[in-house]
Amino acid sequence: MSKESFQTTQKRQNKRVWSLLVPMIVEQIANVVVAFINAIMVSGVGETALSAISLVDTITLVLVQLFTAIGAGGGILAAQYLGSKDKIGARRTANLTAIMVLGASVVIAAVTCLFHMPLLHTIYPSVTGITMTYCAQYLLWTAASFPLMALHSAGVGLLYAEGSSRASMYVTLAVNAVKILGNQVLISNMGLAVVGAGAATLLSRAVGAILVTVLLCDKRRPLHYSRPLIPLDVATGRRILRVAVPSGVENLLFLLAKLAIGTIIATFPGAMIAANAAANTLSGFINIPSSAINLAMMTIVGQAVGAGRTQEARSSTKRLLRLSMLLKFVMCLLMFIGVHPIIGLLSLSSQAHMETTRILRLYCLMSVVFEPLSFGLPCALRAAGDTKNTMYISIASVFLVRTVFSFVLVQFGLGVHGIWLAMYMDWITRGALFMLRFRGNKWLEKALV
Repeated sequence: MSKESFQTTQKRQNKRVWSLLVPMIVEQIANVVVAFINAIMVSGVGETALSAISLVDTITLVLVQLFTAIGAGGGILAAQYLGSKDKIGARRTANLTAIMVLGASVVIAAVTCLFHMPLLHTIYPSVTGITMTYCAQYLLWTAASFPLMALHSAGVGLLYAEGSSRASMYVTLAVNAVKILGNQVLISNMGLAVVGAGAATLLSRAVGAILVTVLLCDKRRPLHYSRPLIPLDVATGRRILRVAVPSGVENLLFLLAKLAIGTIIATFPGAMIAANAAANTLSGFINIPSSAINLAMMTIVGQAVGAGRTQEARSSTKRLLRLSMLLKFVMCLLMFIGVHPIIGLLSLSSQAHMETTRILRLYCLMSVVFEPLSFGLPCALRAAGDTKNTMYISIASVFLVRTVFSFVLVQFGLGVHGIWLAMYMDWITRGALFMLRFRGNKWLEKALV
């Protein structure tokens, strides 16, 4: 390839990356900001309601792993089909993804609704009174919205697969607007408390499911649903599950490890617990650009691998990782400099403020390089179809490094800082292992199509 043609190709690829990335960044900003606003609205009801919603959200994160993993697997497979110019295979994948996530989510929703009280009492035996009542109310509304959530999340994954991040951004903005408006009317104006929060969640997810399904029923799109969504394709289903099962298991075990670590955090003094919660919230703002880049990587690498352009998949991964580190550096620099006024918005005690400052400043120093390697790089490996190896590395690292050293470092009197140090050790370990895998060629031989 001549120097001129190489530069033209690079410019075209850069333009494509930014056309994907900018809407994704806007989408991530909207999600983080709206979650913060919703927390403020719900906290107006009282600490009991806020605690109940937090407890239920912990359960639902585990319950939804199956159908969210299926949606992600369908998106990766569809991206590879589009890269190989197999439009029929891509559409067949879109159809089957919708059917599979809908079926799985309906079953999970039905079981959760029928057994919501035994489930709550088993997981939270010490929770009683009004808190348990709020938990039961919110879990019923949330479970009822699972099929809507499944169609929305799977549809967004398919839009990403075809590169339509702008369409996904508009859907997300509409969903978040409905969520805020619903909370304002149902909680603030009508005083429906947790029931209002649950109803607003269901309504916003219904809007998301409808909008994304309408978009994917448009036959002019590169990737769209056929009507009706049949026939079923066993071979395609197996390819989807080849990605979905390892990803689902990985995410589920990661959440279980976090729950185990959470039992340690619960034993800390109130200031330490508050500092940990505040640092987790504010680190979400730092990670907005890198989270968007991780999503873009799934599309770009998936399509490149599907087209057989393995060198492009490798070079695109490197460029996206460098961009992630650059943007992460900018966000970390802003947080490092402005940490005191930013934390001041949360009205913490002086001790909690001091501990949060220490956590965030070290986080800023450690995350610039190690966080993209530990979470961005595996996105490229998964997009290429290298899911089992990624799962093995992630599970081994989170349990043998993060969980074990969380217990060990806390015993040395490091408190909440020991938890965060164990997390950095996990990042370094998995990042090094993912780099070794990436430097080889086996991950490029795992294409699904």
